[in-house]
This record gives sequence, C-alpha cells and structure tokens, in this order.
Amino acid sequence: MAAQLTHMAGRRSSWTSPLVRPLLCASFAIAFLGAAAAAASLADTQCEAGSGDPLCPGLVVKETVPEQSDGMPAVEMQTVSASTPEDSTLQVSRNSSDKALRREELGYFRLGFVLVWLLGVLAWIGMTIKFAVDGSLPARLALWGLLPEAYAAISVRAVAALLRLKKGTTPVIVLRNCVTDAGAAELAQALRLYGKSADLQVVELPHNPKMGKDGLGHIVAAAMLEDSQLQELDFSYNPQLGDNGCAPLLPLVDSKASKINTLRLADCSLTLAFIEQLAAKATRSKLRMLDLSCNNFSGTGELLAEICEAPVLEELQLMRCGLSVSDVEALADQLPYTSIRALQLGGNRFGNTGLLALTRNLPSSQIDELGLEGNEIEAGSLASLGSAWAKRPFSRVRLDGNRMSQAEVAAFVRTLRSIH
Repeated sequence: MAAQLTHMAGRRSSWTSPLVRPLLCASFAIAFLGAAAAAASLADTQCEAGSGDPLCPGLVVKETVPEQSDGMPAVEMQTVSASTPEDSTLQVSRNSSDKALRREELGYFRLGFVLVWLLGVLAWIGMTIKFAVDGSLPARLALWGLLPEAYAAISVRAVAALLRLKKGTTPVIVLRNCVTDAGAAELAQALRLYGKSADLQVVELPHNPKMGKDGLGHIVAAAMLEDSQLQELDFSYNPQLGDNGCAPLLPLVDSKASKINTLRLADCSLTLAFIEQLAAKATRSKLRMLDLSCNNFSGTGELLAEICEAPVLEELQLMRCGLSVSDVEALADQLPYTSIRALQLGGNRFGNTGLLALTRNLPSSQIDELGLEGNEIEAGSLASLGSAWAKRPFSRVRLDGNRMSQAEVAAFVRTLRSIH
C-alpha cells in the first residue's frame, strides 16, 4: 500500500513539537547521568592507600600468628601499616603500591570509557538540536524507524526533508493546519526538486486557514510543470479561499501540461462566479473527478449541467450544495449525454419531486452509483427509483437520512433484488 503522510498536529515549530521535546529531555538526562558517572570515576582514581583522605577507605592488613608451643590456637590480628613491625611495614607498603597502581590504571580506563560515552551523548544532543532547528528531525526519526512515517508530517519542512532524504516513493502527502502562503511556497519548491523521484501523485491540504490565493498559486505552478507527477489536488475545507482564492486553479482544468484529473474543493466558499468560469472550460476539461460539495450553488443548475459535459468526467460530488428541484431537473436532463458514472447529491433536501425529476433520466444515463442521503425523500416515492432501476440496474444507491425507516429501505432493496 502506498505510504501516506498524515499530519496529526497543528501548526508548531520543529523546536516545540511534542516529538522533539521528549527526545531532547531524554538526551539531556543521559548527559547528566554520564557526567555524574565521570565525576564518580574521577573521585575514585584519587583514592590511594595511605593517602589520609577521609573519603578513601584505609588499607587493612591481616596477620596470622603461628600456633604457639603450648597448644594455644593461632590468633588472627589486624594490623594497620602504621603500627606493624619494620618487615611487615615494608611488605604492606609494597602491596599498597601495587594495589594503588592497579587501581589507578583501572580508574584511567573507566574514566576514558565514560568520557567517550559522554562525548557520544553530547554529539547526539548536538545533532538533535541541529535537526530540530532545520525541521528535518521528524523525517529522520521516521527514516530511522523510530517514528511511523504517517506521523512524520508535522510541518512543511518535515515533509520537504522526507521527500529529500527518502529513497523510496511517497505517493501521497496530507498536511492540515500548518500550511501558510510562505509554507506553500516552500512545499512547491520541494515538489519541483523531489516530486518526480518520490513519484508524488496526491497533495491534500485541507483545513489550512492561513493559506490564501498566493499559497495555492505556488502549488498550482508546481503541478503544471511538465515533469510533475501530480494527479490529485485537495484544497477542501478552506472557506477563506472563496472564488478569488481558487481562481489560480482554473488553468489546471484544461491545461495540456497538467496531469491533474482529480480536484476537490469542498467548503471553499465558491459561488456562481466560479461556476461560470469553470463551466466555460468544461468542454476542454481533463478532470475525471470533481468535488464541489458544501458550497452554495442554489440556482446554478444550468451551469452545473454544462460542467457535466466535460468529456471524461466520471464522478461529480454536489453534497449539501442547496440544490433546488429545478437545479436537479437541469442536471437530470443533461445526464444522458455525459460520461458521469457516480453522482453524489446527498444533503440537498429536494424531496420527492426532485427524486422524480432525477429518475426520469436515470435509465438513459451511465450512472452506476447514486447518493441520495438526507434529501427528505419518503418511502412512497421509491417506486419511481425502482422503476428506473428495473430498466437499467445500477450497483449502488444511498438512501440514509431520509423520511423512511430502515425496515422500509430493506424492503425496497429486497424488491430490487427480486426484480433482478
């Protein structure tokens, strides 16, 4: 399955990201422990026999007195070097010197090991800070296997770094709540440099309230390059764009250089003005899928019918667009002359009259999937839909959220199956 980058966090710098702060804290904790170990090792190497340091243990020598002639058992005596006879003192001094030398050599070895380890930790902290500042840390963590790739897209810089560093393909990018106009320009530059090698085909930028017309224009310019592999753009749920903000998208519809065949513009505050410009390009459009849901298109039925004339358009989504019965009639009259196979009209509340207008032309169209959710349709009007289905069966119809019970829907489905 194609790897997909999914942005799971809001707009934040790489330095303050929840992925970065715990790692830095852990690095500093390891560095502190290393410093403590180094200090302990240094203190240990200062301890020598007879040094007089109260922090160092005194040297104790055990002497055993031979068994005496009267049969008394030998007595084990503990003698400190300062109170032994001359010969014992010399022997203890030699032993103390040997042990002190061995302790010193061991101390130097331990100290060297701890210092090397501490330098490694400090180098790790330095690299972590550097990668956090340039924004590439999440991408590197994903490539090192320390973080799922789907969670690496916390910023535009992280995505750009991933495209630059990753050797495999990245067909899909999704960024939410983090793209500004400046960030879109940076992303567009990454698309130009690494999009082809990453085989990037889909860019989804929904819910980015700080992105405007300029930012969208940068992405469109990158998509129109001859070597661009982009096929799908999603700018849905950006109501700040409006007709003016979405204007840079219009050249994509009929551009010979563009490979874009899927365009999603749900909830972008589009109006009649944008639909008029889009309809003017319909006959030259290369779009196969167009999503215009959640925009108010009441009274634009004739223009929507012109958009349906796009020669290769297969799916049109017009959910919750405020379509009236007359708008549905205009669309239905055009359906027999289009290549549309999936039509989503959920949430428009056109009722039984709208359904009757639609079903009159369904048998002569290529519709194979029809979405009618939430349109206040009553069970009694399903007869017209059943009649249309009997003339030319289609594979899927959605009826949830209408004025009918689940039992009535189930009965209607059983009727269709019996006819089939």
